[in-house]
Amino acid sequence: MNVSGAEREDSGRSTFVLADSRTPTEDDVLNIYQDVSKLADIERHLNMLYRPFTCFSSTKAQYNLMELEVLLGNAKYDPDRHLALFVNRFHPVCSLKIYANGNIYCQAFSRESARRGLVNMVQLLQDTGYSPSLPHIKFNVVNATFCVPFHLDLRRLHQCHFAHSQYSPTKQPFVTYRLPDTLIKFAIFPSGYVYVMFASLPRYTKLAIGHILPILYLYKASPVDQGALGLCRGDINFQVLWEKEFQREDDFSIEWPSEKLCTVTCI
Repeated sequence: MNVSGAEREDSGRSTFVLADSRTPTEDDVLNIYQDVSKLADIERHLNMLYRPFTCFSSTKAQYNLMELEVLLGNAKYDPDRHLALFVNRFHPVCSLKIYANGNIYCQAFSRESARRGLVNMVQLLQDTGYSPSLPHIKFNVVNATFCVPFHLDLRRLHQCHFAHSQYSPTKQPFVTYRLPDTLIKFAIFPSGYVYVMFASLPRYTKLAIGHILPILYLYKASPVDQGALGLCRGDINFQVLWEKEFQREDDFSIEWPSEKLCTVTCI
């Protein structure tokens, strides 16, 4: 009996063979979130990576992390492995890293949850006798990255979407496209690599991706040496370099004034 993605017998021993993933069609990609059963294959095909929502603040305080491990619930401090105290919270669901020098990072499933998680933690630290301050909270810029399997004609894309895009090839090698009526923007490279930035919720990230994919597929560049696509899919240094550059330029993108932070009630 022929089997695929099921148990096979080999030299008297059973093994489990996973079925090969299928290559999605162009129509599948253009309707990326409509059929959940195809989503994993499409995301793999596009080398899709989603980023957690992260916020950061320097609270201008010095913390005794060993003491905080005892005082805070769901906390873990292992100085032999990491310099930070790790804390998990559930209202909202988030994870935090607290450093002795006062730096605190919070990751959550939305930008607002990350903000609330950090504010709540600062209020809890105040209750334990510390005096942290929150002059502002900074957020990460990049929400997702992906790569279409072809090169793009950025000049034509910009010309046809002039009202929503910026392109200055002598200054930067990408088109900046802003999703209409939102703060979300894309950095689109000729190699087909795309950064999705400034979303506040996972569903907004996905809506943005669903919006931009049909546009990208309209502006395929003329056939080129396929070896050049290695820049898109394989050059990790390229990807990290630009992500750091976007983060640096926008200084974590959004700063919340301290008076707004003080109005949040600890849950």
